[in-house]
Amino acid sequence: MRNSKREEVISHSATKIFNIVIDIESYPEYIPWCTRMVIKQRKKNEIFADMYVKYKFILTQKFGSHVKFDRNNLIIETSYIDGPLKDLTTKWKFEAIDKTNSKIFFDVNFEFKNYLHQKVAETFYPLIENKMIDSFRKRANDI
Repeated sequence: MRNSKREEVISHSATKIFNIVIDIESYPEYIPWCTRMVIKQRKKNEIFADMYVKYKFILTQKFGSHVKFDRNNLIIETSYIDGPLKDLTTKWKFEAIDKTNSKIFFDVNFEFKNYLHQKVAETFYPLIENKMIDSFRKRANDI
């Protein structure tokens, strides 16, 4: 299982960044590898969704997830339901530094079913993580 923990300071409010990250329906508009999001069920503080991901030389893959969120504490947690992975968990926490700056805490654990896919993912994960964080930052700048 691969684990990555990251802290990032962003020049936007914690609430704004939280709202962008939890707006998963919009991911295909600005996250490069996300081609489609399908919301299967939405509850008060939960979303069940399928994300369709297309990498350069790999066929489109579906990642089913259960997203739990807490708007009061600005926390988003995702657990894996189905797809090419053996397991995936993520946790986002957003903390205000001041009115216009925030700190993001991002923790992810993942493991692919296929050993070769796992090794490729581990190799490229830092690039993917950077691109994802940059995509959220750019989205915040554009809004």
